[in-house]
Amino acid sequence: MPRLAIVRAMPSLPDCRRLASLLTLVSSLLTAQAAEVSPAERVETSPGLSPDAVRRAFDSQRQTLTSCMRLVSIQRGKDKAPHSFEFVPWKAGPDTDDRIRVRFTLAPDGKVQKEERNTDAWGVRSLFLDTGCVEERVKTWSFPTFPGNHDERVQVELWARFRTTEAERTAAATRLREFYGDFCKALSALKVTQQPQAGVEWRATIKRFLAEHGARVDPRIGTAMQAVGDIAGHDVPGAISIYELSMEESLATTIPCPKLRAWVKEG
Repeated sequence: MPRLAIVRAMPSLPDCRRLASLLTLVSSLLTAQAAEVSPAERVETSPGLSPDAVRRAFDSQRQTLTSCMRLVSIQRGKDKAPHSFEFVPWKAGPDTDDRIRVRFTLAPDGKVQKEERNTDAWGVRSLFLDTGCVEERVKTWSFPTFPGNHDERVQVELWARFRTTEAERTAAATRLREFYGDFCKALSALKVTQQPQAGVEWRATIKRFLAEHGARVDPRIGTAMQAVGDIAGHDVPGAISIYELSMEESLATTIPCPKLRAWVKEG
């Protein structure tokens, strides 16, 4: 009897398969959170500020760069014309370099200098991250102050790594699609029909929407969505072009927004 009870308590083959599927699902959910910018591996500074001080500031802000994950690349257009190009989904190869190099200049107040004449002292190098997005993030960071007159500067170069998975990149693309879809829904919910009036209403709606959602996406996307509202009252085709180009640049696809298209017909 005891042996029979043990046999009956063992899970059936379908149960084992369901358990395996559940474990796979849990694993995928965990790996979807794997994106991480590593602590700085190497930091070099010119006299005026220690590498350790910069390292600590970078490490406290580094995770904001995960929203800059590269999802799209640019390649030559299918028609092979000299200036033709298209956006395509980016895929990392097994040997893709995961290093990040960031160069920037600091003023005595600890602020990153947004205008730098020496181009060698400013810029981002990364294959896994969109470099333009990283630059916009870094410009908003704060670093320790250092004694010096208004014109003194400290040059910084640091290296880190970006770790991610295919599951995380898929999840990031899904979140972006939801962002654009919710953006369209927010505009479509407006009841105004006349374009000049709608321009005013749209700007207010977009401002509220970005206040709630914009911090989690590439800052350039937020800027593009603001531009949609700024010009929608007098240039609807231009607003649509910005909206769709932003999607192509960040997702290599477009999600139609009927409200914007309806405005074109009204015009």
